[in-house]
Amino acid sequence: MRWLRTLIGVTSFMLAGVESAPAVTTLAPEPEPPPRVAIDELPPDFFDWDGPRYLKPQDNWLDPIGHWVVRRRRIHSRHVQALGQGIDQALSGQTWVNQDNDSYLRLGAFNRYTEDGRMGFEPDARFKLDVPTSEEKFRVIVESDADDLAPLPDRQQRGTLAPEQEDENSFTAGALRFLSPLTDRWNASTDVGARLRLPIQVFARARTWSDWQLSREWRLRVDQRLFWYLHEGWIARSWLGFHRSLGPDWEFRASSEARWIHRKRGFELAQIFRLQRRYRNRHFVRLRLGMLGNTFDNWASSEYFTDVLYRKRLHDDWLYGEIIPSLRYRRQNDFQPEGTLTFRIEMFFSSNGDLQ
Repeated sequence: MRWLRTLIGVTSFMLAGVESAPAVTTLAPEPEPPPRVAIDELPPDFFDWDGPRYLKPQDNWLDPIGHWVVRRRRIHSRHVQALGQGIDQALSGQTWVNQDNDSYLRLGAFNRYTEDGRMGFEPDARFKLDVPTSEEKFRVIVESDADDLAPLPDRQQRGTLAPEQEDENSFTAGALRFLSPLTDRWNASTDVGARLRLPIQVFARARTWSDWQLSREWRLRVDQRLFWYLHEGWIARSWLGFHRSLGPDWEFRASSEARWIHRKRGFELAQIFRLQRRYRNRHFVRLRLGMLGNTFDNWASSEYFTDVLYRKRLHDDWLYGEIIPSLRYRRQNDFQPEGTLTFRIEMFFSSNGDLQ
């Protein structure tokens, strides 16, 4: 037991010494800053680089195809621009026309899936020849997808219908358009032309539109159009849209449209709510919810629909891809849901525009 008493005594003596000793805090010394060297004192080999300055790019088998597509797109875009400027020079009588035009050529591929398993992959082509003149306030318009005679439900579902369904109502038309602003706020245009398809129909169109800033958040756009076709008679369209921004990215729009058809003595009506967002300068998302109806016999709703459009700019400002899932509830099908999934890719040939 002597060793135990000795151990306790030594431990007590050490603890007493620790309690009586003052606490001393030792700070770590600060590191010295590295010495500064003037640029003139650096050795000459400090600025030499023996290795490769840039890594050699590694091409794959897809690169030649991509380069060929980009080159062909630039060539055809210049052709579209030259065609518009050449006709513009002939009409205006000038040797040089430096005014931009909205001529374009759109080539695309369309694939649409339905609930019954049907699908189809079809090409799609659209063009517009816009020839503005510099002195006279008129321009020549030739477009392949004029939809003045399309029913309102088909116009609202544009982009989710198969190309053959859209071709039933669209047609190629040529017109001479006169631009004449009415006031500082109201703009107007008048078209006189013909449908370039048998049987040929002569038509006249008039349009007025204006934008209003109602408050700090809300904007109003009014668009009124009047058409006369030789075999179809009078058609009038009134469009009213309220816009506002929801933060830095989202935008909301509520639009109402009425289309008067003189031959049927009634209106086609549409109420559409739209929420969209554009971000990173490459992606675009649009959500829609709409109700369609008519007054041909009595007022009745004919269709409800909802869809989501996602568009991505695949390359530069001329190659785009779209995915559009949609649901339709039509009266002719007892308002049973009809789901479709649409894929589209489009290439845009133009000298001064993009596919927005």
